[in-house]
Amino acid sequence: MKLKGFLLLTLVVLFVQVFVLNNLSASPLIAPMVYIVLIVLLPIEFSQWKMLGVGLAWGVLMDLTMGTMGLNTLVTLPIAFFRRPILYAFTGLSDVSKEEGIPSVKRLGGRFHRYAIVMIILHSVLFNLAEWLSFDNVGTLVLRIICSTLISLLLDYIIIILFMKRLS
Repeated sequence: MKLKGFLLLTLVVLFVQVFVLNNLSASPLIAPMVYIVLIVLLPIEFSQWKMLGVGLAWGVLMDLTMGTMGLNTLVTLPIAFFRRPILYAFTGLSDVSKEEGIPSVKRLGGRFHRYAIVMIILHSVLFNLAEWLSFDNVGTLVLRIICSTLISLLLDYIIIILFMKRLS
């Protein structure tokens, strides 16, 4: 993985999340979260401990910049923990696989899309459930999850397309 490309990706994602998306008030049904793409694109060979460290760091950083007092950390840690099993389950890779580098369409083919989509959907569902903290008005909650997930998927894929060549 090219460190310069990943650092640039990190800065762009942080800027977009903190200064653009967090200040977007288009609708109360839309809460896009693009920072999850940084966990999705970490190298395949990252150990579970490294993933948890990255998840904790990103969660805390997002909480500090967004003023959410632990919400992002609460959601990002399980995403980081389950990243490896999700990666293996949806791409056909295994612990004994010699595959290294960042997950990408070039490396994994169409299996990459299944993995990335599941990670983004899981993050969106967990984030909205944790933020909502109630099953009152379930219809609005489900609509918010759907809208936020679709916007997040769109924005994450734009970021993936823009940065894939720099990372591989």
